[in-house]
Order: sequence, then C-alpha cells, then structure tokens
Amino acid sequence: MSGETIKIEFELPKDLFFRNPIISQTLIKAEALKRLAATFYADGSLSLGKAAQIANVSKQDFLDFLASHNIPLNYDIRELDEDLSSVKEFLQDENRL
Repeated sequence: MSGETIKIEFELPKDLFFRNPIISQTLIKAEALKRLAATFYADGSLSLGKAAQIANVSKQDFLDFLASHNIPLNYDIRELDEDLSSVKEFLQDENRL
C-alpha cells in the first residue's frame, strides 16, 4: 500500500448517542472499520493483513474479531505457500535450518 488514504464520511442519527451515552464516536468508528474490513475479508476482496490494516488492529486482534463474529478464515494454498516461505526464510536467517 502506498500509504495514501481516502476519507469516507457518513451520517448517523444524533439520538444514537443519547440512547447510549457510553457509545462514543471513536467506538463507532472503530467498530465500523472492523465490520467493513471483515465484510471485505469474508467475500475475498481483502487479505487478512489488509483487512487488519483497515480495521487498525493487529492480525491477531482481527482474527479474534472474526472468530467472535463467526466469520471463517479465507486461507488458500497460495497463502500457505507464502507463509511456509516466510518461515523458511526466517529459519535460514536465524541459521536454524
């Protein structure tokens, strides 16, 4: 990713905040980003890493979010090959292979 971002804004009913004073704009934004990223991850539009990046959480936290919402992992053979290559490179760098 180039580091460039776009800004997307949307409006919510003001009474949403009055019904539940614990809900803040920050919490709503964080939850909306996670749910949006999860939707795109679930339909295969985003990789796990990109979805976690959009959600502004670690991969592990995003995996936990997916699990808590019963969203299955999209893990194909290509990703397995990439992960195995990464592990192999790490082990070679550490002189463990």
